[in-house]
Amino acid sequence: MQNKLRYALKTWVLPPAFTQMIYRARDFANSSLLQSRQDRQLLKQNTALKDRHTGTRCFILGAGSSIAKQDLKKLKGEFVISVSNTFVHPDFPLFHPRYHVTPRMLDGHSEWYSENQFVVWLKEMERGTLDAEMFFHIGDRRVIERNGLFKNRRIYWVEYCFWGGGLSTPINLANVPRIWSVSELAITIAIYMGFNKIYLLGIDHDWFIGPQIYFYDQATQHALQPHRIKLGVDSEFQMRRHADIFRKYKYLYSIKKNIYNANANPSHYLDVFPKVDYDGLFVDPARQE
Repeated sequence: MQNKLRYALKTWVLPPAFTQMIYRARDFANSSLLQSRQDRQLLKQNTALKDRHTGTRCFILGAGSSIAKQDLKKLKGEFVISVSNTFVHPDFPLFHPRYHVTPRMLDGHSEWYSENQFVVWLKEMERGTLDAEMFFHIGDRRVIERNGLFKNRRIYWVEYCFWGGGLSTPINLANVPRIWSVSELAITIAIYMGFNKIYLLGIDHDWFIGPQIYFYDQATQHALQPHRIKLGVDSEFQMRRHADIFRKYKYLYSIKKNIYNANANPSHYLDVFPKVDYDGLFVDPARQE
């Protein structure tokens, strides 16, 4: 109920400009009051990733149900950026993602999950993602370090900032335009690292079928068991949320126009990126850039 009241207030009562001013002030406070100098130093280290993979292609692996219909074994030897709980896929060790991206955890979802619940999931993630280089929100650093997680892994930390919807915001992993979906962050990272072509898999956006539709069984293959969470959102909320996500996609696509939708879901409505045939990407060696 509290979330619904907050949503109604900012949507129907406060003028949009005033709401944006609140967001800007809050983001400025969060970024300028980071707990330590070490946080700022860690964020600066992201510059080492700039254009690291120029001239190559990558696949961003989402958790949508459509990847159950695709032969992911073909990803072996490719650069793969996986997200969230995709490490439970049976072929994950075979295509062995180079990078793994997470959304904000305790810092962004503490109203639904406790720290202990996140720690259980993170331990599974640590085992399941093998030696992938990890991307976490800087606000979750204390939780990860306090519980001795990912000690022998390369971690990159990101921070978010206010985004007014403009298409000229520069890509900076220390100031990522605020996100609704982890797919936005994964694409941002891929662009920052300079991949020549970025192919999207399992990013279905089929919320109209149900709010939590994945390729795995949430009751047995996700430590957080998101199916138990009562989100309290309706179709209007989802439409507004997806309008923001698609606006972000248009911004990301405008940067280099090098993002392609290789999704197998016939019901998706992700029309921002050109549609390509997934299987066809592995037929002609000349197309493997």
